[in-house]
Amino acid sequence: MPTPPVPPRHAPYRAALSSVALIGTMLLGAGCTSRAERAAEAMAAGQQLAAAGQYGPAQGQFDIAIAARDDLPELWLLRARNQIALNDYAGAYGSFRNVLDQDRTNREALDAVSQLSLATGRLDDARDYSSQILALDPNNVGGLIVAATAAFRQGLYDQAEGQLKRALQLAPDTESALVLQSQFAMRRGRFDQAGAVLQPIFLKSGGSRDVRRQLMTVYEHAADAKGMLAVATRNVAAEGDDIAHRLTLARQMLLTGDRAGGAAQLNRIHATRPGDARRDATIAMLADADIPTATLAPALATLSEPDPDLTLALADYALVRQDHAVAERLLAPLIAGRPAGVGTADLYGARAHALAGLGRYGDAARFAAAALRFDREQTDALMARVLIQLAARKAASALRDVRIVAAENPDFAPGYALLRRALIAAGEPLLADRALFDAVNANRNDPVALRQLAAMLVANGRERDALDYARSFSLRNVASVAGWTIRGDLCRITGDNACVGRARAIVARLHGQSVPLPPVPADERTDQNAADAADVKDN
Repeated sequence: MPTPPVPPRHAPYRAALSSVALIGTMLLGAGCTSRAERAAEAMAAGQQLAAAGQYGPAQGQFDIAIAARDDLPELWLLRARNQIALNDYAGAYGSFRNVLDQDRTNREALDAVSQLSLATGRLDDARDYSSQILALDPNNVGGLIVAATAAFRQGLYDQAEGQLKRALQLAPDTESALVLQSQFAMRRGRFDQAGAVLQPIFLKSGGSRDVRRQLMTVYEHAADAKGMLAVATRNVAAEGDDIAHRLTLARQMLLTGDRAGGAAQLNRIHATRPGDARRDATIAMLADADIPTATLAPALATLSEPDPDLTLALADYALVRQDHAVAERLLAPLIAGRPAGVGTADLYGARAHALAGLGRYGDAARFAAAALRFDREQTDALMARVLIQLAARKAASALRDVRIVAAENPDFAPGYALLRRALIAAGEPLLADRALFDAVNANRNDPVALRQLAAMLVANGRERDALDYARSFSLRNVASVAGWTIRGDLCRITGDNACVGRARAIVARLHGQSVPLPPVPADERTDQNAADAADVKDN
């Protein structure tokens, strides 16, 4: 998705201040009524506030002015610019549309609505507005790029390519045009070319958000770990408050062997804002990167003061991977001296789960009860209790508790795996197997759910079906270490040596190793890839 129009910030507002008197005169000229006077005063106040960067208060003033006089496109433009500065793109879109209702050829409004339409996926609207721009000026580079991008996304490749070529002839250094050129190269399987288009910009200045996003996509498809690390590093430098960027950087550091750097990034994430959401995001990243549980404690050891929330997240990840011993080693020192309470219920529940997984049912029951006193639906505590009940052959009680886990956590794959165990114990094997399909359907991009389903299918003699699931997963998640590892294992089981070699090479590249990128099989190419296959071999 392209970056929406750049907020105009102070300079355009300062330039626009010279028009305050003129617009105020127009307002008051319509009749010296209190409404017109309020509109003029609010408009002037809004401009002054916006010029000072106080966009929130300015918005209130522009709203007052519009309420009094909604028939002046200049006022709607001021309001729209301010909404862009506030990142209120939906509001800005409406304001620019009001400008066009009163002035159909207003170039600023046409440019803005075309770009906003593209950014929000209104592709037909984007093409319509860009057509209006090009009707006024056939050489308008912005209009050509919007039209080409919208056509590209709609699969109108010949039309898109013609418009893109024209834009590049007029302005060969335009970043948005080069991003689209890179996307065309990617579509043809030319990853080196797709990256080469944007690398000079990235190396010189870091590039815009769209440049970095496209480069990351290229590197993901090429399994270029070092390229992904470079982009992730730049993203954090440019937008350090974005947790997703910092999490991606941690992932790339861990995959390329910088254990201390990855741990430091994760520690900062959890120290800044601890809680369930951060732990879930960290667990998902570790699972997708297929980080070995044996490396968790050494990673923590690189930190002078590991954040307790990070330690709990790593222990939770070990539980997801059913490495109860590692989870217990992480949790035992963390819980020492900390009484059960609202703030420690998750910690006590995780310890209970780890102990139950190790067969220490008495200790597990004690910690589970402590957690459930403060949170009656604490997931790990309930899972511990299920394990205890299954060991005691109390299938009905186990089934009751695990159904609470599944209901409260509908996309939590380990909950479905435990539900399957309880259903088998209750004599419901068909329903049991269905639970693992439900886990995959709940989150088609969860490698934990995929691994569970694949194991069950292989055990049932359905290796080919398991491979189909893994193949689809790796096509959706091209840089998933876990996805390619699972796919490689299934290819080995089914005797597909070429597939095994490709999967292993991609996993190696995702860990930063310098091995050749295997060719994409014919049945995984786009139509254009297939058409250009011979051409690709020549380059």
